[in-house]
Amino acid sequence: MTEAYRDDLAHVHDAGFGGLGRAAAWHLLGELRRRRVETGTVADLGCGSGIFAGELAAAGFDLVGFDLSEAMVALARRRVPAARFEVASARSAKLPPSVAVAAVGEVFNYLFDRGAARALPRLFARVYTALAPGGLFLFDVAGPGNVAGRGPRRVHAEGEGWAVLATVEEDRRRRRLTRHITTFRRAGKGYRRDHEVHSLALFPRAEVAAWLRAAGFRVRLLSGYGPTRFPPGLAGFLARKP
Repeated sequence: MTEAYRDDLAHVHDAGFGGLGRAAAWHLLGELRRRRVETGTVADLGCGSGIFAGELAAAGFDLVGFDLSEAMVALARRRVPAARFEVASARSAKLPPSVAVAAVGEVFNYLFDRGAARALPRLFARVYTALAPGGLFLFDVAGPGNVAGRGPRRVHAEGEGWAVLATVEEDRRRRRLTRHITTFRRAGKGYRRDHEVHSLALFPRAEVAAWLRAAGFRVRLLSGYGPTRFPPGLAGFLARKP
């Protein structure tokens, strides 16, 4: 379990930042249908609030999701009651035999789970074993170049009953990204404030592609999920088990 993505940030992420998950789901559905795969199990690593899982479940797939945030898993269970969700990291998740595995939203970069970033080559090998022949592995990874110039980068967003402010700093030498995130969420007649700090390891796309190929995958680099383009520093991968 983790103290990150507590109730308020989980709510904000679900309410205002579901676009990437939906776009990834539609992208994966298109790839599966192109291969005439209409049923089977899809494993969702870092499932968040279940937005990606909901799209795949609605299309007839069985979903198994994993996330370190109890608040996110609670939201996912409400959104997709027919799916199975567990509080677990990508590294410790027991992957079922699957037609596809996905990890959307920089799942492999987060340093909440100690040692998880260093374990990526082993995790890729586990995903390869879990996939059926021809199975697909869809995910995105943050790499160097998230913050232009010396930074930091400041972003904000707001919606009905919430607002979020973030300061993003990149340490190019250590290949680390740090986000200081402050949320405001309506609570009664006022707003409740919370603050989280997220640290991410950054991986060059060539390094990630090499790990995938070493695990046995055939690899295609993505610049976005369908028409949704990635921001600077984010790279996507569609890996296939032969």
